[in-house]
Amino acid sequence: MIIAMNGTIRIQHYVPRFYLANFATQRKRSLLIRVFDKTESRSFETNIENIAAESHFYDTSSIGFRSKQLVEKLLSRMESRFAISYGKIIREEDLSKLSLEERASVAYFIVMQELRTREYRETMSDIMRQLRQRLSGEKLSEELDRQLREEATEESIKVAQAAMLFKDGPEFAGIIGAMNWILLRNKTDKPYWTSDHPVNRHNDIDQPLLGNLGLLNPGIQVFFPLSSMLALFIFDPTMYSTSIDKYEITDPQNVIFQNSLQVQWSTRHVFSVNDDFSLATEVIRKMPQVRDVKRKRFIEVN
Repeated sequence: MIIAMNGTIRIQHYVPRFYLANFATQRKRSLLIRVFDKTESRSFETNIENIAAESHFYDTSSIGFRSKQLVEKLLSRMESRFAISYGKIIREEDLSKLSLEERASVAYFIVMQELRTREYRETMSDIMRQLRQRLSGEKLSEELDRQLREEATEESIKVAQAAMLFKDGPEFAGIIGAMNWILLRNKTDKPYWTSDHPVNRHNDIDQPLLGNLGLLNPGIQVFFPLSSMLALFIFDPTMYSTSIDKYEITDPQNVIFQNSLQVQWSTRHVFSVNDDFSLATEVIRKMPQVRDVKRKRFIEVN
């Protein structure tokens, strides 16, 4: 965290450092993490202070915010509550040890983590960009054209993201909390990766007209790595029933699958405890579009 002389937080992380620490290596007083940059197809090592963060990422001067740094401060409070539950999972490796309040804090954090990143902001930008392209051939009133231009600005999207976080976050957390949870314990020699957008969704059921990645879609699955050796698997209880809440992963293909999702869903950076990113290179070879920060995320249905 870098704090300016006036007390404001200048460098703001959209993936918390206490979380990234579980994918890092301690070296003297530094926590170092291996990074794969999709855009440049290169890897490097850096301090966790330097990644998944941007200068004044959440700051806004928009009317309706009591403080320019309101979002950053509210997220910091949420992180403090989650850190307790998170530490308990890492320590106990047992979801049954969580109280209802602790489980709720985990659900809320997962939702907030998904909504707070650069990737989510880029998705919102992409929707606005494609909407304007779709309407480019239409005769629009000056007012509507002005409104579309204003809503596509970085500041407007930043405000919309903040509104999504605190308006819809609790509802989404309730959906996550009601789904089935399994703690995956990685017993392979391949570590779980995380990224600058660590919460990933997947669905094996094709629903082309409406999309299949909504939290209420039949068959929805949510993956959230907790450390290089632990991950949360959260899934639709109406399609998949289970009586277990933990499972040991011994097949490396399961880890490979989750790590490939991190490559696909991340904006730019994938993180690991080691420097073997051959899988990331392979995913990019097959899906070169994921290298582009401004790629299409929202696919229009005709």
